Amino acid sequence: MKFRPTLIALAVTAIATAAQAQSSLLNDDPLTSINRAPSTPTPAQPLVKPGLPSRPEQPAPVAFPAAPTAPSGQDSGRTVRLEQEQAHPSGVAMMLTGITYRADSVIVSASILNLTDRAVSLNRGGSLVLVDDRGRAHPFVPPADNPEVQVAPRSRVNASFVFAGPLSGDTRSVQLSTNGPSGSRSDRLTSAPAFQFRVPVS
Repeated sequence: MKFRPTLIALAVTAIATAAQAQSSLLNDDPLTSINRAPSTPTPAQPLVKPGLPSRPEQPAPVAFPAAPTAPSGQDSGRTVRLEQEQAHPSGVAMMLTGITYRADSVIVSASILNLTDRAVSLNRGGSLVLVDDRGRAHPFVPPADNPEVQVAPRSRVNASFVFAGPLSGDTRSVQLSTNGPSGSRSDRLTSAPAFQFRVPVS
């Protein structure tokens, strides 16, 4: 009979421990945990990739109006690859990439880079012309929507210049000229840069 109070005390302690455990389970109930702020793990990689360093502004290539070409029934002609380039003091550069000799025309392929802040013309006053080594001129056939062959500021264009043909059989070379006497080969402020290219026929 001496041990009865001790047994009663142990029973009360067990009941209190069970109640505490039940209370702890209630606190972990999903419904009550919604109100607690969820923990967010720190990502190993940044969620947004760092931006690339800015590059110098480059002139964007623009479409160049195509000049009339020979009828589709004509032969494709003979093409000679070229790599002739000239830079004008005004900031305009022109490179000839090829010339095609057809039965009724001569087509010169070129790339023009205008780094200036103003439009430039290559056919001011109808001065873009092809002349052979015998002095015979082959007139330029300009595109209807850009007869002066204007190149926009800070742009690069690829062009095909069509000249009336054909060349005579005794022609050994031709000279392409832009802006003739009205242009300038040295003026840094001109909007009509003058270029001259001599191209062998063979």
